[in-house]
Amino acid sequence: MNQTQSHLASLETSIDRNQAQLQASEAECQRWQGILSDRLVAMYKEGNSAAMEVLLDCQDFDTFINSYDYMSRIGNHDAEAISNTKGLMLQIRQKRAELDGQKAEHEAQLAGLKSRQQSIQSKLNEQKALLAGLDKEVASLLSSRYQRNSASSGSGGTSQTPINIGPVNGLYFPVAGPHSYTNDWGAPRSVGRTHKGCDIMASMGTPCVAITSGTVEQRSGGNAGLYIALRGDNGHLYYYMHLSKFVASGRVSGGQLIAYVGDTGNARGCPHLHFEWHPGGGGPVNPYPLLCAIDG
Repeated sequence: MNQTQSHLASLETSIDRNQAQLQASEAECQRWQGILSDRLVAMYKEGNSAAMEVLLDCQDFDTFINSYDYMSRIGNHDAEAISNTKGLMLQIRQKRAELDGQKAEHEAQLAGLKSRQQSIQSKLNEQKALLAGLDKEVASLLSSRYQRNSASSGSGGTSQTPINIGPVNGLYFPVAGPHSYTNDWGAPRSVGRTHKGCDIMASMGTPCVAITSGTVEQRSGGNAGLYIALRGDNGHLYYYMHLSKFVASGRVSGGQLIAYVGDTGNARGCPHLHFEWHPGGGGPVNPYPLLCAIDG
């Protein structure tokens, strides 16, 4: 799905670029057609009947522009106008054909993405049904890595309560529940962007915890949807995006529950945590090696 989304973003960028080039070519073509129209008026006023006969024999502009007889009766300046217009018309036809092909491919990719999403959701539902059928003891063993048991927490822990596994190398993994991720840093995204973080795939509502102690700011807007900026006491800045719900703001401890995984912003239908790492509060760097190092 991630690869398909990247391919779709590349296609959208190419389509936008070709549409802009097509519009520029069409505008230039209209300019040259205007020049030719002015020349035909001048020929008519000058009484150039031979050129007018060629024009009257043409059924459309394509025929006119390709007329050898007309080309043989005009001067160098008019020949340049004819040549430029002819080249632009050919370029326009090629761009339109390329755009049609790209749009068809884009539609096919979108349909394929939706089909894959449905297939993944179906398999997920099957797995959930199997998990629900396990007896209580086995289910407890399977989930022990991701949730506190009531004896240790004293709160009658639930699936929404994260377990602080770690810290590993002084940091807590940001998603406290079943998850998966790949090194998708730099992957193409829409509007010519590239991916500036790492997408940690997890079910809707999976707990998110503070990677380190610091200050949490709750924000919302744009492609990020609901998101958090965590300014760590270690001097680094971390972003948690596409959240479904906020839990904490202000001062937090490392491993503390701060939010839940969601699909807000431009992640509709594909819940995950977009995680960014900004060392020293500067620009983003690839967080994949960091995540691998602390994923206990």
